[in-house]
Amino acid sequence: MRNSFQKHSLSGYFVLYFRFLKMTMMSRMQYKLDTFLLSLAVLIRECVTIISLYLILQKFSEIGGWDIGELLFLYSFVFLTYSICILVFTGVRDFEGIVHQGEFDGYLTKPVAPFFQVIARKSDVMATLGHGTLGLLLFFYSYSRLQLSLSLENVLAIVLVLIGGTLIQGALLLFSAVMTFWTTKSGQIQELLFYQMRGFIAYPLSIYPKLIKWILTFCIPLAFVNYYPSRFFIAERHHWIWIFLTLFVGIAVFIGSLLFWKTGLKHYESTGN
Repeated sequence: MRNSFQKHSLSGYFVLYFRFLKMTMMSRMQYKLDTFLLSLAVLIRECVTIISLYLILQKFSEIGGWDIGELLFLYSFVFLTYSICILVFTGVRDFEGIVHQGEFDGYLTKPVAPFFQVIARKSDVMATLGHGTLGLLLFFYSYSRLQLSLSLENVLAIVLVLIGGTLIQGALLLFSAVMTFWTTKSGQIQELLFYQMRGFIAYPLSIYPKLIKWILTFCIPLAFVNYYPSRFFIAERHHWIWIFLTLFVGIAVFIGSLLFWKTGLKHYESTGN
């Protein structure tokens, strides 16, 4: 089943990916009302967490020394990075289903890297629009409230944070997806490793016990998605170490997950569907 694949250049993969993404966007736009309503549903669902935060702050003006503007700034990176992550890594998120339906077996017969096909064939446009819209609204509101300047330095920092945060979340989704090669079911692993742990970064890391801080920094480095980068803008401005660490951690964990993917692929046996 594992035919030798033709080698494609990196630029060639980018061209192919954007072609697939364009086709996905065009297919979704054929059902504009459906896409809009589903995206709106995602937006409303995620707004519940913001409303909950607002209600909490009606009783407590701060959480761990962070006021409403700083907390919303923290939240904005969660939504923005996830919107990009889910645009690119929907296939990784849904990998268990791809394997169970026998679709992945078909990927192995084509002269294109299986991982590329996994990320190129699926894209959750509705989740991207819902999370992305809320992320942008929170970002612009909190950025203005915090009176941060729109300097070239800040813009560059924001871009690097988005890249690093997206790669960290993509790596965690990929890691849990690879477990499918051995267990055939990775949904619970993904729920615990990714979605449950992401819930912690909705609030400042400083409010948690040392064990949680250590896990979110060194084991499941979700703290680099928003908490540590936010210190560049809020608590310790112009300390670029947080920005570079976010990018470095993102690249490092994603490369690690790719290596894990290659190991898992060698052990893959068809589900027989």
